[in-house]
Amino acid sequence: GFSILTNYTWSKTIDDQSSANPFNRAVSRGLATEDVPHNFKFSNIWEVPKLTTGGPAGKLLNGWQVNAILVWQSGFPFTVSSGRDNSFTGVGGDRADYIGGNAELSDSRPRGDKVRQWFDATRFTVNAPGTFGNSGRNILRGPKFFNTDMGVLKSTGITERMNLQFRAEFFNIFNTPNFRLPNGNISSSQRGLITAVVDDNQRIIQFGLKLLF
Repeated sequence: GFSILTNYTWSKTIDDQSSANPFNRAVSRGLATEDVPHNFKFSNIWEVPKLTTGGPAGKLLNGWQVNAILVWQSGFPFTVSSGRDNSFTGVGGDRADYIGGNAELSDSRPRGDKVRQWFDATRFTVNAPGTFGNSGRNILRGPKFFNTDMGVLKSTGITERMNLQFRAEFFNIFNTPNFRLPNGNISSSQRGLITAVVDDNQRIIQFGLKLLF
């Protein structure tokens, strides 16, 4: 009456798909935009053990099932761009110049602080004229993703050929906000700011009743 399906993936994806420098593809080599080093998924179905109680009490207490799906994964990498065409190529892929120091800020900060400034933008500046920017591709990583969905199901036999099924489903039951990548344009007034959340990630609760015959 209990089933678990779970998996964990540890990976690294590298490519050179970037337009930063059209004359030197090697400088575009770096983490792929879809690189997710840690990806954990867990799902389960639990059929609550039946009781020997009969009559109306047995109809109420028996036939329950609980299931859940949990997803946790690393954030996606992103590049800090210059926001200027100082390379004079017309491509618009110039990266920022890296000044030095640690651009990653503490992960233990309050959520509001993370949203307002995901990374230390003072570690970067606009690339010098005639250059493509010395910072690497996808050197910073965005917010992690965490989501848990749960469901409760109750099946009640009415007759031998008829069954009533009740469902309660909770999407993002913990109402965990999952944010998109911050603004990586160093020339923008919103540099380092997170302005959007993952679509359809709000908590949703729904109920259903189904008659099977």
